[in-house]
Amino acid sequence: MRLILFLLLRQLLWADALNLGIDAWPRGSAAPPSHRPGPGKPLVVKLRRAPAGEHRSRLRRRPSLMQLGIGTSTSNSFATATQGTANSRGPLPELLYGSLYVGLPPQEFKVAFDTGSGNLVLPSRECMSLSCRSHSTYNSEMSAMSRDIARIDDLNASMPLDGSRETVRLLVGAGHLRGVLKSDRVCLGARDNLCAQTGIIAATEMSDFPFELLPYDGILGLGLPGSSLDLHFNLVGNLAGLGTLALDRFAVWLAEEGDGEDSEIQFGTTDVSRMGSPKMLWKRLPRPASGLWELDLTDMEVNGHRLNACDEKTGCRVAFDTGTSVIGGPSDFITAIVSQLNLGEECDIDSLPTIGFVFGLSVLNLDPLDYVRQEGAKCYHQFMKIDVPPPKGPIILLGSPFLKRYYTVFDRVTLRMGFAVARHKREARPGETSEQTAARLMPQGSGEEETAPESIDA
Repeated sequence: MRLILFLLLRQLLWADALNLGIDAWPRGSAAPPSHRPGPGKPLVVKLRRAPAGEHRSRLRRRPSLMQLGIGTSTSNSFATATQGTANSRGPLPELLYGSLYVGLPPQEFKVAFDTGSGNLVLPSRECMSLSCRSHSTYNSEMSAMSRDIARIDDLNASMPLDGSRETVRLLVGAGHLRGVLKSDRVCLGARDNLCAQTGIIAATEMSDFPFELLPYDGILGLGLPGSSLDLHFNLVGNLAGLGTLALDRFAVWLAEEGDGEDSEIQFGTTDVSRMGSPKMLWKRLPRPASGLWELDLTDMEVNGHRLNACDEKTGCRVAFDTGTSVIGGPSDFITAIVSQLNLGEECDIDSLPTIGFVFGLSVLNLDPLDYVRQEGAKCYHQFMKIDVPPPKGPIILLGSPFLKRYYTVFDRVTLRMGFAVARHKREARPGETSEQTAARLMPQGSGEEETAPESIDA
């Protein structure tokens, strides 16, 4: 009897969804304009730090969640990145995750919020891999709003009678997975805060490494539409299309260990209290169609001296990636930086240089404590060789070390990124205020068009 009632409820809910036009998903929209509610609202998602564990030592080889290849049973586009290995005795990588709610009634999952990809990936109940069984799995049959997707080029196509369907294969960092396509109700908050019908890659096979060791169940991509299988698979785009976001942007604040609180992503809003200065540097995305939140890096500086590390005409491509736990980049680029550090395991933090990322006339600097982690008297830099082949690479990945220092805004409407020195409890230098730290780490060139508006909502 319960099963019959569930199926009836599911049918009624889908009938209601059809009346709202959700069935006829126009490419690029989560729902027809006439049915988009408003005004939107903001929501803050807390990101918890995974507890330390011996198994995490093997994750030193997993510096990034970037989706290096994506293919279907009818088309493929794959590339393989080579990655350096972090020091086997250094601090364990920091892994952050938050909660996501899928289906009706909601199933809660722990996911990595990843700006370097654009799809929602969850282990399916049908997956028998050990890497799937060690996590919470997505059961589409228990959701009244779930729906199978037979083909990526026609989201409304009926499932063939023989059960055949298009499958998807992804290369994710050092691992790979295969899955089927679903659509379901996906919510950022536990109380129906921000929800949209969204495409899901339900993994039916997952490689043991790294997925078995990860402390979270899946990955939520926060990339631009170009990083998604289809616009229907881009959750933030779907939320914006429904008008549920107060502003079509999100901001990232990553906590330091001494802050005594969780990191957070603010959807639909920004928080000046997380900034060391009320001003912000804005930069326009040169290639938004790539799907990555990327800019062109002019050069690198060490204690204010240029390294000539980037092409004089084109610069270096650099992506801002919450799914990367290091600062990664092409081998020659990383070698040029590390060679300037003269860093042994026994180190004097005060003797290490400031590392600067030059964007046009502005420089975003990192202090030694931003790019070095300490264990007792020993120091370990957080730079790693990650050689991403074309078309996604070569590219530099600015992960956790950079994002802890800079409160970063990802604006989907203006296709810009905003940077302000993040406010933390730890003083960058003894006796230095947050405003003084911001002035020292972000010396901005005169006459740059997008430098530091008084209001980040301007």
